[in-house]
Amino acid sequence: MTTLYSRVPTSITADSSTDVLSGSSQQLPMIVNSKTFTDTLNSLPDTSEWIIDVETNGLNPYNMNQICGIGLVPLNYKGAEAYYFPFRHQSEEPNLTQAELNELVAFINDKCDTIIGYNVKFDSKFLDNEGINIDKMKLVDVLVMVRMTESTIINRLSLTDTIIRSYGETAGAYDVETKKVLKKNKWFKDFSLAPPSVLGPYCIKDVHWTHKVYNDRLAQLEASKQLELFEFQCDLTKTLYMMERRGVVIDNKYANIAYKKTITRIEVLKNRIYDLVGYEFNISSTKQLGETFNSMGIHSALRTAKGAEAWNEEALVRLNSPLAGLVRQYRALEKIRSTYIEPYLELPVLHTSFNNWGTVTGRLSSSSPNLQNIPRDTVYVEDRHLSESDKEDVKGRVAAIVSSKGGNASTELTDDVLNTWSFLGGDKFNPQDTRQIAIRNLFIPRDDYKMIAYDYSQMEVRVFMNYVNNEEMNELMKQDNVDFHGEAAKIAFNITEDDPQFKFYRQLAKSITFGVIYGIGKDKLAMQLNTTPELAADYKKTYLENMKGSKRFFNSVVKTIKTEGRVRNKYGRVYRVPSEFGYKGVNYLIQGTSADIMSERMVAVAKYLKDKQSNLLLQVHDEIICEVHKDEVDEVAPKVKELMKENSLNIPLEVDMEVCYPSWATKTDFEDMNKFNLIDNIDWD
Repeated sequence: MTTLYSRVPTSITADSSTDVLSGSSQQLPMIVNSKTFTDTLNSLPDTSEWIIDVETNGLNPYNMNQICGIGLVPLNYKGAEAYYFPFRHQSEEPNLTQAELNELVAFINDKCDTIIGYNVKFDSKFLDNEGINIDKMKLVDVLVMVRMTESTIINRLSLTDTIIRSYGETAGAYDVETKKVLKKNKWFKDFSLAPPSVLGPYCIKDVHWTHKVYNDRLAQLEASKQLELFEFQCDLTKTLYMMERRGVVIDNKYANIAYKKTITRIEVLKNRIYDLVGYEFNISSTKQLGETFNSMGIHSALRTAKGAEAWNEEALVRLNSPLAGLVRQYRALEKIRSTYIEPYLELPVLHTSFNNWGTVTGRLSSSSPNLQNIPRDTVYVEDRHLSESDKEDVKGRVAAIVSSKGGNASTELTDDVLNTWSFLGGDKFNPQDTRQIAIRNLFIPRDDYKMIAYDYSQMEVRVFMNYVNNEEMNELMKQDNVDFHGEAAKIAFNITEDDPQFKFYRQLAKSITFGVIYGIGKDKLAMQLNTTPELAADYKKTYLENMKGSKRFFNSVVKTIKTEGRVRNKYGRVYRVPSEFGYKGVNYLIQGTSADIMSERMVAVAKYLKDKQSNLLLQVHDEIICEVHKDEVDEVAPKVKELMKENSLNIPLEVDMEVCYPSWATKTDFEDMNKFNLIDNIDWD
């Protein structure tokens, strides 16, 4: 199903509709009422595969939002068996009763073993709330099929976008026209306000078009030899659904403590900024901020696309100015307050959405919230005295911020400016330090459970080396605790570990390795290395020539894309890439293969945990987090690590296993926990 913001019907009467697929004026079964309900239910075909679309009065199935109607069409329909069952419309037009809803639920539970939908996990959560046994059903997401068969340059994947792109604007006109009706009548945020005569035909067209897209994309998957991979994606969709439904517990007490500390600190910063400037202004206004800096004789070295002075994070980091540091701190804490703390003050359990269609490569994304963006570092909300060691640490963090933006931190920051950046903490959260807050400290295990994190070590580098197929690196991958960047430096630049320049060449090899993986050009690489583009290009050339297999791999990818317009990763996932973007193919293969390994392992872990009390909980970057029951720790924890290291490609992988106690923010090596018997001694009550 599509989101409320991307689906909509034409102005159709409640009694008839034009067949949207053929253009004929064929009469379609439409809205079921109490008089026709029994006959309709008895006439439904005896099939186990159904396309289902739900209409709802909101987007949150965990917060009292409900279904107001269900659209059904059998997968093997002949063009007419499509129905809309209205239940909770707030209009004068009749709804079906709760008893009739119960009968429909019983029918689906009895007959259906496969639900097909567009963004099917969304629909499934609402269906589950009505009593439909999603646990026993296969979930087929047509949205995933679209992602797997579209070009890499396509990022608008809603049902309507897909219909228009594939079949023309006329085909998607029903969506545009109904959207106008819904907006005009202020029904857009709560679809139950719309009468069945408006929403029913719309839902029917959604299920018809989902059916059409399903069949067409299934043929494309078969032609591109991706059917096996898609079947696996169906298993992944079900795994993600179970993770989302379980959700992670939020520590509301800590959220409120962190909120108060953040608010207090923001007020302190605001007053300091005003005292420094001499007057009050809107700190959040880029225009007013720029004018304030200019009035103090300070100008940004960076420019916006339109040529104006830029005052973003990277620009502020480059300035040796206390005002820049205070503004950066103010902005950071404002974002933390509004984005990462305020929404969770009273939320008991967070149910994010994991998307196996959200990226071109196949890597999972998440939304509502985006867990990939949850800060892992601590933040200081009180002043602290910086030791010489602390100063070097802060300088390193400032440089990392600039580097992450593609820049180079060449400005020397004085002590008074460094003090304004002292709010930047590391990823080691100390719950006893009241000056610190950590967003990951909001996420805690349930009673009688322990959160255990499994993090792949240098996963993408290992996948890259597997593609390069360099004998030396292949042997090294079989060993434990290998420093791949150091070994790459030795091979690529013919240098030994005792050389005074080894640290430089190790960083050089690391930058080039990731530069190749992520497809960055010589200019960006030069900024990261603090050198000229010409010298950066020479370093990269030397690396590719001496790291046997890397140049061949890179050139073969570009050539394949140029001649065939596509490239295929080790799991068979196809990336359709325009020839001018051939250099991106290496990134697609490495990130995509890494993503498919992660997905394969998540499904394996989920199957292992199916009959246990423990659960797969979260996936972020190269890490999964499980919630392991206290009675299963000794058995489950090491078994999950073993499953994570295995993979059908037989790439040697290393996995770090850590206990997140008392929260996601505080990690301890699992073996250390066992060594001191801390797991057994934890007061689970």
